[in-house]
Amino acid sequence: MNYGYARVSTKSQNLDLQLDALKKADCEKIFAEKISSRKKDRPKLKKLLKSLKKGDSLICYKLDRLGRSLLELVNLIAEFEKREVRFISLADGIDTDKSGSKLLLNIMMCIADFEREMIRERTIAGLEAAKSRGVKLGRPFGVPLKYQAKKEQVITLAKLGKTPSEIGRMVELSRPTVYKYLG
Repeated sequence: MNYGYARVSTKSQNLDLQLDALKKADCEKIFAEKISSRKKDRPKLKKLLKSLKKGDSLICYKLDRLGRSLLELVNLIAEFEKREVRFISLADGIDTDKSGSKLLLNIMMCIADFEREMIRERTIAGLEAAKSRGVKLGRPFGVPLKYQAKKEQVITLAKLGKTPSEIGRMVELSRPTVYKYLG
């Protein structure tokens, strides 16, 4: 059986390109999800891996849709080999049934891992440069304006003798948030 796997990292991204390619590749069942490859728990991928049997094929649009780390990809490909599952990456021209694909696969995984590491290094350098210029990173400290009215309600209810649990239920906030608003 031909299984397809499609993934995008964010909810705003679109799966159509991958799904069209997988349908064209005669995938009988396609597992698609919108989740970062960095997430340890990718439910659709987990379900797909449980479905694979000897002689099946797993087809994905591009290698990086299956996983981003070199170690993860190597482990998955090794698992496919052990279970006698064919792996095909359409855009990368990889087919583990063809000679030379394993070499190409290893080279591409190394390049993808290198590219990810370069992005990480550039991001860290950019953050350090911003810090040195005095840019404040992260969420702003304090209560956002849209919650200022709730903060005022919390303070008023506390003055009336309500407990943090009661206040939380009344204004629909967690107890830790109530404590934070009370200072």
